[in-house]
Amino acid sequence: MDFLLDHWSFATPPTAQLSLQPKKIEADHWYHCQRDKAGLREWLIDNAIPLSIVDSLLAEDTRPLFEQYDEQRFLLILRGVNLNDNADPSDMLSVRILYYHGALISSRKISSKTINLISSALQQGNGPKSLADVLVTIIDGLSKNIDDYLDSVEEKITRFESETELSDPLIQTHKALLKIKRFIKPQQYALEDYQNSNLLMANHKQLNLRHSVNTITRINETLDFFLSELDIIKGELRQYHAEKMNQNTYLFSVIAAIFLPASFLTGLLGVNVGGIPGTDSPIAFGVFCAGLLAIFVMEFWILRRLRFLTN
Repeated sequence: MDFLLDHWSFATPPTAQLSLQPKKIEADHWYHCQRDKAGLREWLIDNAIPLSIVDSLLAEDTRPLFEQYDEQRFLLILRGVNLNDNADPSDMLSVRILYYHGALISSRKISSKTINLISSALQQGNGPKSLADVLVTIIDGLSKNIDDYLDSVEEKITRFESETELSDPLIQTHKALLKIKRFIKPQQYALEDYQNSNLLMANHKQLNLRHSVNTITRINETLDFFLSELDIIKGELRQYHAEKMNQNTYLFSVIAAIFLPASFLTGLLGVNVGGIPGTDSPIAFGVFCAGLLAIFVMEFWILRRLRFLTN
């Protein structure tokens, strides 16, 4: 069974790691599976799990949700940031959890550090003591990883506030938060639905689940705050560049206005027709230059009086 990654029994203490070749699904056992490996679908169907539930558990593209089929069966689909090496955290991994007549079956396509830590803790004898504890630990572990990622984002936003250019890291951070927000909002609703269900597993962990729901709610509020901050920073940068462009345009307009009379006069004197005054006078060029200088000084004085040069 290449699809089975881990198999633990919580039937009697201490928790025991069992064979990866179980023929049937048993109550109080946790089976962690690789979702895209061959044989998993057939194994689930052979264990009398309805095809509709198998399809939901193994669907390629899902959003966080909680579906309760009866008091002994439910499906919980969660998302978490991808903290694997060389991975983009915003390419969120999916963890699907099926509780079926006392057995817990989880599946993943991308390795989850949260579940790896749980497995390591169980091997050391320090892990969860029941299937209800396993589920709560998975929920809280995924939320903690999101929290840690948002802490790094907060540091980036602090640096973005001092930038004067709309940089690519700022845009990519904004896009990453939007991608995470897309899944974390429904995840809050899924956890609330699980907490408010009439399931025995949920009722035994009400205090823990209340904390889990509060955590995911705070994460959503943090995401909203960060997205608003980035919108403000991007707006300020656009306004800064618009004002800078307006100032440059204004400066060029003032310079053009100053040189307009000079351009007119030099253009007029450059016409190759008779009658241009001063052509026979040796001081005409000097007088003309002095006149242009006087025009510049007068224009500068007028623009100063009209406060055109104070903006």
